Amino acid sequence: MLRPDTDYIASLTVKILEAKDDSFVHVIIRPLDVNDGTMDVGRIDFHDVGTVKKIKMKFRTRKDTATYALQIHPKNKVLAIVDDITITEGTGESYAEAAPDAKPFTKQIETATGAKDFTVDMPKPAEKTVSVADFGAKPENPDNCREFNDAIKFCKENSIGKLVVPKGVYRFTSNTPVKFDGLKDFEFDGQDSEFIWLKERGGLIEIANCERVLFGNFFVDWDWEKDPVGSIVKINAVAPDGSYLDASFTDYEKFPKRDMRIGIIEGLDPATMSVGYENGTSMGFEFFKGRADTPPAKYGWLSDNSFRLYANDQGKRSIFARSMKPGMLFRIRHYVYDMVGISMYDNKHLTLSNVTIYSCPSHGFLSLGEQHHWQFLNTNIKLRPGTKRPLTCSADHHHIARSQGFFKMDGCDFGFGGDDCLNVHDTTGFASKSGEKTLTTKNMDVSYYRPGDLVELRNDDYSPTGYTSKFVKKSGDGKGRKDVFELTFEDPLPEQKGSGFILFNKRFGSKNIIIRNSYFHDNKARGLLLLTNDVTVENNRFFHNEMGAIKIETGYTFNVWSEGYGASNIVIRNNKFENVNPIGAYPNEKQPVIYMSVYLKSDPSVEKTAYPILNNILVEKNSFINNPGAIAYICSAGNVVIRDNSIVNSVSRIENQLFRGAIGAAYATDVKIVNNKWVKSPYNLKPGIFADIETTKDILFEGNTLEEK
Repeated sequence: MLRPDTDYIASLTVKILEAKDDSFVHVIIRPLDVNDGTMDVGRIDFHDVGTVKKIKMKFRTRKDTATYALQIHPKNKVLAIVDDITITEGTGESYAEAAPDAKPFTKQIETATGAKDFTVDMPKPAEKTVSVADFGAKPENPDNCREFNDAIKFCKENSIGKLVVPKGVYRFTSNTPVKFDGLKDFEFDGQDSEFIWLKERGGLIEIANCERVLFGNFFVDWDWEKDPVGSIVKINAVAPDGSYLDASFTDYEKFPKRDMRIGIIEGLDPATMSVGYENGTSMGFEFFKGRADTPPAKYGWLSDNSFRLYANDQGKRSIFARSMKPGMLFRIRHYVYDMVGISMYDNKHLTLSNVTIYSCPSHGFLSLGEQHHWQFLNTNIKLRPGTKRPLTCSADHHHIARSQGFFKMDGCDFGFGGDDCLNVHDTTGFASKSGEKTLTTKNMDVSYYRPGDLVELRNDDYSPTGYTSKFVKKSGDGKGRKDVFELTFEDPLPEQKGSGFILFNKRFGSKNIIIRNSYFHDNKARGLLLLTNDVTVENNRFFHNEMGAIKIETGYTFNVWSEGYGASNIVIRNNKFENVNPIGAYPNEKQPVIYMSVYLKSDPSVEKTAYPILNNILVEKNSFINNPGAIAYICSAGNVVIRDNSIVNSVSRIENQLFRGAIGAAYATDVKIVNNKWVKSPYNLKPGIFADIETTKDILFEGNTLEEK
């Protein structure tokens, strides 16, 4: 067993000789007396048959247990050789420290320039205006969906330039969305109206195939009086063996939804009443409604506002017994990925201005397809004033999944949602060579591939193959990424050097993103998830983002998502980062505020690539205030400059990490850390950079000072 509160490096070699589908070798660093993953400090899955993999895992054991051990488990039926196992104490890192008398670095550095500015065209001035009231829409209606859609249809068929809504509160109960499709030079003005939904399925608003359109001046909400999207509960009692817990709703005398769904339970920080705090916990139940792998929670009502929740597996029983205490506050998400607030696809030159989503049961905004040139101006996702709601949208605030780029947001406020504030990516996939011109897919969505699409192939470590060809056809049964398809290309495929290829469909590229003067706060997961090129992030505030402020990454998996074509030319300038990553996510990467890394085969993954798929990144003139971990971790990256930032840690944590306020690097080249200022504090214990000795090179650390204030 391993000693508590100690740094280790574990190395081992794995060669899988035989493995059935969904079978692999599972390596974890876990206490022997814990049977769930909540206390894991390291894990990796080996999938590749016939390939020898040598992996190094760096980790630090927690101080609250003395039973950590390296464990090796097969999933399903696997024949494998595991050899050359070594465990040594230490971090394997070098360290360079800021100094009070450091001289400024004055040489010129070539850096990222970020996104080029661009214009989103507005609609031409309207010659004719109509009102939804002309089609029977009115606040007294129990459902206004048909009336709104009739008005939209009339505008399209008669080239009406503007549709207005008399100010009021309008309700929608139809499972059909309010849909704007194929409009050109069109404005929709809500005139500060509220649109409130209560339905069972389908999105709320859809905007598709439009050009030069403006949507403004309205509020979107869900009917919480009948069906809350989320709620706050207080733990009253926990069974000694963790078999159940008793909880009550803090803001309801009688909870209105008696057949409530419990999607996720998440620890609430009592200081901010938002998710995420040091040593907090969360757990999923019916994450996806109707799916066998996320079954409904088992509970029984104890009173009008209290219930008994049963642990439905051994892992939850362990969490209940160990981590759930009477008096703790938790947020329940009753919806997760269900009904999107505003979906936008295949539009060009689209503007949302003065639009606010108070709540919706999924992503707030969803953008996808061949959409390009769109912007959010003073567009918000925030808690409804005068309420005690703990949740806005139950998933990402804005999820961009495949687009043609050129997105801008300015003066926006995104907070209290169930996932990332902004998630920008294009989807990829993995496939192996099966013929001269054919690939066989593995966990890949091929639904958006069209004959004639240009597709680039990358090796399984993201290094270039030099191959780009036209996609010809796909064959195979099924529609989902779990199904197996054969893809045919116009030109002969290159030699397969690894376990397969990563595919980039060049019809998409969610590049040229500008994020300015906005506030990202109090949300689950990250502030910004950036898997794209040509990005400028400036003059924003980040506060209490549960797992960090900005994550720059790319990766692929064999079981869930595969996203991003890499990330480059990114500028992060003049932002304020305060108390982000309060849960200390990514502990083996120093719990960073800004996290640059990849995932290979699983997410997260210990396995990284030495190829700098993340490159040309500038982090400058930002303020880092009272964050629990490193200000940045740089991995699988090259040409990264971190300069002229200030780092202040004046507030203690339960556990003040040695690397708090520092910078970490591994699998990185050409990294320049210059002219940053650390303010002297007992909580800035190591103001400098920790760099992995074996996998980093060409690191410059100059002009960094340690000052009194």
